[in-house]
Amino acid sequence: MATDTEPGTPEADLTYPERSWSGFFKEHFGPSMLWALISIGGSHIVLAPTLGGFFGLFAVWIFVFIYLVKYGGWELGIRYNYGVGGNPIEAYTDLPGPKNWALWLTALIFTVFYTGITASVAASTTALAMVVSPLSFIQTYAVLVGVAAVLVLVSRYSLLEKVLLVFTVSLGVLLVIGVLVGPPSTDVIAETTFNVPDLTGALFVGLFAAAAGFAPTGFSTSILIGSWSMAKEGGTSELRERGLDPEDERYHDYIRQWIRTGRRDFNIGYGFSLILAIAMIVLASNVLYPEPPTDENLAVALGNILTESFGPWSFWAMLLGAFAALYSTVITLLDGASRATSDILPMALEGRTVDTELVRRTVIAGMALGSVVPLILIGELPVTLIVWIAAILAMVEVFFYPANWYVVEKNLPEAFRPSTTWKVYYVVAIALVFLFGVMGALETFNVIGV
Repeated sequence: MATDTEPGTPEADLTYPERSWSGFFKEHFGPSMLWALISIGGSHIVLAPTLGGFFGLFAVWIFVFIYLVKYGGWELGIRYNYGVGGNPIEAYTDLPGPKNWALWLTALIFTVFYTGITASVAASTTALAMVVSPLSFIQTYAVLVGVAAVLVLVSRYSLLEKVLLVFTVSLGVLLVIGVLVGPPSTDVIAETTFNVPDLTGALFVGLFAAAAGFAPTGFSTSILIGSWSMAKEGGTSELRERGLDPEDERYHDYIRQWIRTGRRDFNIGYGFSLILAIAMIVLASNVLYPEPPTDENLAVALGNILTESFGPWSFWAMLLGAFAALYSTVITLLDGASRATSDILPMALEGRTVDTELVRRTVIAGMALGSVVPLILIGELPVTLIVWIAAILAMVEVFFYPANWYVVEKNLPEAFRPSTTWKVYYVVAIALVFLFGVMGALETFNVIGV
């Protein structure tokens, strides 16, 4: 890899990231796209068209605002990933408060709450599959979740995941082209673009909270992207491995280049996720507004999103792509949550012997079986279930934002800690994220009749 240092100096022996775009895509690109594929599930396939159906093009402003506010939560994680060369979760032991509380809370989120997320996304997947399935809803749900769990248990899902990835990316391309071919009418643009809804009304609060919880995804995925980044051998881990002092200015260019590389990768995935969300909202505004998808017609509504742009054949193309996006999310949730939990428990138990493979398998089985509970509580209502679970997520995942900021301030050399401008942004953003959490609580506990 590239280096600008003098031969024979300590920093010359370090592995620097590739600076060219071709070298970047060959060596470093990838973790952000895995992250983006998690986001292209409930938020993009269900919530984006739902908000577009209710609020028209004003929903674009909602999503852009949420993306701007939440960006820092992952930026801090990336700053730690590449600036320290590790996963932020490893530093959560240093957070103030009871011993290892953050590790146990994170493990709780990856097990209990991710079970709810899996249920909500799998229910929407099932709703699409019901177009062709001869089985009942619950039977189809059981088959889909069961197959996903078995594949993850035996780690034999790589081929399926690649196929689903192709369909998901193809769907993204189709959505963007669909917007260009069939943009919203001038009437819809004039009526909805700046038509501010009742911001204190039950409908807006509930749907905004859901979007804030799921779009682009939950903050806990900063832990998952940390694992993927380390798997790509990105970041400054060599400093720690060789006992070199990161405060030594000789290594600062090395650290700086790795942080820039991590941000470059993440910004691409973040931008890709936002573009697809906007495309989905625009198409929904054109085709569905003012009649959003419902629990009863989710598959038909989604299938029709591209028909005005490409004709009847696109109904099945849209359903297939949406199914692939949602089902790949189910698989990634089962795999990511189980692996994260198996990594966290040894740290939380402080060196006690832990059979991590047994933990991983137990979590997968528990999530698959436990995911039926939300279906029993809510019913076979895919849109309602997504909104409910997403609002809960907005409420429970708030702590990751300040936690990531804390570990960055505590572990990065002073030269790479956030500037005053970044700190002002973080303070404002975290306050807004707490407000999102309050809105999530109002929706979850039906305080204002959402």
